[in-house]
Amino acid sequence: MRAPLCLLALAAALPFAGCQIERPLAEKPINSYLAEPADLANVRRIMVLPFAHETGVQADCAQVRDAFVAALQKLRRFEVVPLPESAREAEELNASIRRGRLSTDAMVRLCERYALDGVLVGTVTAWRAYTPPHLGMRTQMISVHSGATVWAVDAMYDSADRTTVGDLELFATRALSEDGSLHGWELNLLAPGKFTSYVAHRFVGTWVED
Repeated sequence: MRAPLCLLALAAALPFAGCQIERPLAEKPINSYLAEPADLANVRRIMVLPFAHETGVQADCAQVRDAFVAALQKLRRFEVVPLPESAREAEELNASIRRGRLSTDAMVRLCERYALDGVLVGTVTAWRAYTPPHLGMRTQMISVHSGATVWAVDAMYDSADRTTVGDLELFATRALSEDGSLHGWELNLLAPGKFTSYVAHRFVGTWVED
């Protein structure tokens, strides 16, 4: 009699096992910091500097920056001032950040010249354009009024990781309209530009004021 009882127990357990496998989609946790409302109030006119990359990382920093600026403009929170080619302070600021200490003199000169409230700097910490793509970034916005960081985000999205894939599917379901592609939301895993745009939107999505 033991064998039939074991089979019955196994059959009863299978539906519950299936329920455990089908997990609901969830957003991927992301490390971010946003200052108090009083510190954010005067930061309206900003400039996004050219993105740098960590040593040993080969990345299309211009593409990453463009995706970030596009996502930032959709937030409708800032006036994003275009970066003139003559703004040599951008290179000085990025170099100082790589050394671990921001050049406040360069930032003040840049902000005074273009009447900015703050600057946003970014570093690509990981990059792979081919499948499975991944992108890691570290970004921070510095207020010229206080000299302090008012917004910072540090995260890595790797499509070889289940949490990233689940987050991407959830993001696509909520935010992206159907484009008629046979790949559906999975096209974001095949097209580097779309994956970069997704990560940029996730970074910008951490700016949530009360």
